[in-house]
Amino acid sequence: MKVFILLMTVFSTLFSPFSSFIYLPAITPLAKEYNKPLGEMNLTVTVYQIMQAIAPVFFGDLSDQIGRRPVYMLTFAIYLGANIGLALQSNYAALMVLRAMQSTGSSATVAIGSAVVADFATSADRGGFITAVQASVMFAPAMAPVVGGLLTQFLGWRSTFWFLVISAVVYLAIYVPFVPETARNLVGNGSIPPPWLNSCLISVHKRQGDSESHSPALRPKKLPRRLPVPNILAAVLIIFEKDVGPLMLFMSLFVMANYAVMVPLQDVIRRRYNFNDLQVGLCYIPFSVGSVAGAAVVGKLLNWNYARVAKSIGVSPDRKRGDDMRKFPIERARLDLMWPWTLLAVAMIIAWGWVIDAGTSLAAPLVVLFFAGAGLSGPVSILNTLLVDLYPMNPGRVSSAFNLTRATLSATGTAAVQYIIDAWGYSFTYLFMGLIVLAASPCVLLVRKFGPKWREERYQRFERAAGQSLPARHT
Repeated sequence: MKVFILLMTVFSTLFSPFSSFIYLPAITPLAKEYNKPLGEMNLTVTVYQIMQAIAPVFFGDLSDQIGRRPVYMLTFAIYLGANIGLALQSNYAALMVLRAMQSTGSSATVAIGSAVVADFATSADRGGFITAVQASVMFAPAMAPVVGGLLTQFLGWRSTFWFLVISAVVYLAIYVPFVPETARNLVGNGSIPPPWLNSCLISVHKRQGDSESHSPALRPKKLPRRLPVPNILAAVLIIFEKDVGPLMLFMSLFVMANYAVMVPLQDVIRRRYNFNDLQVGLCYIPFSVGSVAGAAVVGKLLNWNYARVAKSIGVSPDRKRGDDMRKFPIERARLDLMWPWTLLAVAMIIAWGWVIDAGTSLAAPLVVLFFAGAGLSGPVSILNTLLVDLYPMNPGRVSSAFNLTRATLSATGTAAVQYIIDAWGYSFTYLFMGLIVLAASPCVLLVRKFGPKWREERYQRFERAAGQSLPARHT
């Protein structure tokens, strides 16, 4: 069942990046149909990115309160309605509004996906599972432009949205009846039956089979009659925690620099090598393949290093119940792996600018893109895993906070990169981007050294606020 839940989580996280990138080949046909300049059509991409930053803050915290299944079904309902509307709309204003709705429905799946992994995985094996989810996010940019280009070229731009509608319906046809609720505040370690609203067919069948044997402590928890208001402020305040804030700052700048490589890619490849839309789309594949390969490797390394650190302090990793994270040096177990990947990514960011300016054969930029993808996926997977380790009680909230900072800075950077390229050229632009990442890297050392102290201060603050001991064991 754990593997099945992981697979469904991986597929759900595909929808957000896939919906973003599959749309790109349709921008030019839409501009011609609506008689709009490309600058105005690009605003539909900006709107998508804005909602990609905001929506997970709302839905991530809501999933921590009422469970994963109701939020999944709510967001997919919004997503389905938006895609149907996009396939049928015929004016620019409707396109803008529906693109915002499409992003609202799809973008929450990434934050909730990390929360689902935190529900069923302990800290000892969490790294491998979270990197699997991240690999799906990295892989989408490779396939989506190719699929979008083929659909737009042969069936028209409306077919891209009908394709997303069909994909979402197929996913829901499997998810709704078969995927169980995982939120620990509702089902514990799976021994507590979920509320009826959170039940799948498997849960209902199991409940009917042993309903008479449930002790009072194992009866389903009742959901609030009114939809709770997500604590958006709490999600935002996570960004200002002493140990979380520096990590989010570094990671957001790191992702921004890597996305700055991807934004002008289509224009560079098309002009330098005289490629058509389909050929340009194929050039995204090395980056995504490198990302998936990097995520697969770092997932194994995370679990290995966790076991190594546990052994060094005389602790045996408990893969069934979880370890006492309050006393475990989790910062050391995760952040010690950051540096090779970070240095690889910085080297590839800098090399990208010089390779483009040198006008080399196509092989050189494709090789750089492959290793840039591998360098990006390592730190992203490590930081996502560590953030969930630091907030096992609110994984949806911390994942959405990370998404907010990452998407905000990425949108800012991608909006400005072309202007910097026009002023400085490719070589110095990407040298500047690489130096930004290096300048922010001491944040990782800071958390590596002082993180345990700051984490303990947070536990004590939570204990004082709650008036009782905070459970430190993630079971």
